[in-house]
Amino acid sequence: MAMIEAKAIESTTIEDKAAGAARSRGRAGAFRRFLGRNPVILTGVCLLVVFMLIAAVSPYLLPDPTRLDPSQRLRPPSLQNWFGTDHLGRSVLSRTLNGTSISLAAGTLVMVLTTLFGVFLGLVSGFFRKLDGILMRFMDGIMAIPGILLAIALMSLFGSSLQNVVVAIAIVEVPRMVRVVRACVLVLRDQPYVEASITLGTRMPRLLVREILPNIAAPVLVQATYVFAAAMVVESVLSFLGAGTPPTIPSWGNMLAEGRQYLQRAPWIAAFPGVFLAVLILTVNVLGDALRDALDPKLSRRRR
Repeated sequence: MAMIEAKAIESTTIEDKAAGAARSRGRAGAFRRFLGRNPVILTGVCLLVVFMLIAAVSPYLLPDPTRLDPSQRLRPPSLQNWFGTDHLGRSVLSRTLNGTSISLAAGTLVMVLTTLFGVFLGLVSGFFRKLDGILMRFMDGIMAIPGILLAIALMSLFGSSLQNVVVAIAIVEVPRMVRVVRACVLVLRDQPYVEASITLGTRMPRLLVREILPNIAAPVLVQATYVFAAAMVVESVLSFLGAGTPPTIPSWGNMLAEGRQYLQRAPWIAAFPGVFLAVLILTVNVLGDALRDALDPKLSRRRR
């Protein structure tokens, strides 16, 4: 009898593993079909992967971006220095490619923090009517201050470092995510399936996680891409103004600030980081627009 039960348990385990593998293959196949139907999204993802590879590989393949060589200062692009050198003899190629990791790190961390806090506060504000007024007035107060000015004020308070830049930009971007999530929750909380779950006695945390959160994933994902792009822009602006990452860190904003003094004599100092920043921001924005169009049911029905 024990042997029969053991075999039954073993067969059940094997069936569960097979079912899980089948579901994984099904999700992977659906994702590939989704990318195949949306070539713009595929192109954006490929470009983002290229930038991530650059950020991961460049520190190991290129010379130290902070190494000084006064004898090579302000050298134009050549076979020896593809992007030329700056006013201190540092490699513009090395500094530009290493700056990719700074922008991607700032954008990713701000996006994660903004999504976590924005989704939580948006769910609370949209579902609990008593807290809605308090939270939204606080968010409106933050949004009433121009984002750049608020970020500069926070940086002057916290000090200059990449961590403080991330915190300052996240504080600026959280209210926008909260408003998006709140708007979606206000629509969903009056749906029949939500009211049925409440009637059946479903606990509030489980209701928010199982019933509400999956149905707002699409707009949250799209908004997260816009936050990602906005964070990289604000980080570059803060560094350009001297209120962002320290000058010793090779960020694109710092390079643009240093290169503006040599625009006529050595334009390559500011040109290459500016081009990289523009391409990365354009890639993320186009990816966000394509995701919005692909995940919007109304637009999908129109295309059909």
